[in-house]
Amino acid sequence: MNEMVSNKRSYIWFYDKIHSRYYNLLIKWCFLPFGGEKKVRQELIEPVEFLSRDRILDMGCGTGGATFALAEKTGEKAKIVGIDLSSGQIHFATRNNRFGNTSFLLGDASNTPFVEGCFNNVFITHAIHEMLREMRLKALIEAKRILQEEGKVIVLELDSPNRFFVRLFIALWFGYWLPFNFETPTRRDMLKHGVANEVEQAGFRNNRKISELRSNYRGVFQVVEGEK
Repeated sequence: MNEMVSNKRSYIWFYDKIHSRYYNLLIKWCFLPFGGEKKVRQELIEPVEFLSRDRILDMGCGTGGATFALAEKTGEKAKIVGIDLSSGQIHFATRNNRFGNTSFLLGDASNTPFVEGCFNNVFITHAIHEMLREMRLKALIEAKRILQEEGKVIVLELDSPNRFFVRLFIALWFGYWLPFNFETPTRRDMLKHGVANEVEQAGFRNNRKISELRSNYRGVFQVVEGEK
């Protein structure tokens, strides 16, 4: 546990002081081979169905890229909140926010300040691959707590392509070969246990990998949906 606390403190410091300053540029680089950030984000959430007045949480929102994509799709009647552990990330998300129905809050995904059952949907967008397994499960269990009955968690994450050369390209392009890339071991562990399996372990039902239905990025990115 002390190691986990130490890792979290190091993680927050890194994102607050360093990573948040070039995070948006890095995301654009990562999505570049797949048609660009906007195209990929729109494609990944395209199979998700919304009601006009949904309350939506973007858990681990970063600088708000996915949050803004959700705001564009749902329209002005939805209420969207982004939460992130890094004050640096929240600073840039708030600065770039142009949507009146969207707000950002500093907070821990595994222990949010929200009351039970207050959201229709909880998105976890490219965040759990940076977490140790215990923290991944805590975040998913917290998502279940704050969801309404029959509410849904939607996890957008990296996947593992079947083809060797695609896996090699992903590893090279995303920098997983770099010795200081802290995401490499946690991403590997996430893929080993399986996102859908961990969503089920957190208590969700009717789990399915909706990226298998319509996404053009099968094997590279995945979208897993579970119901409370």
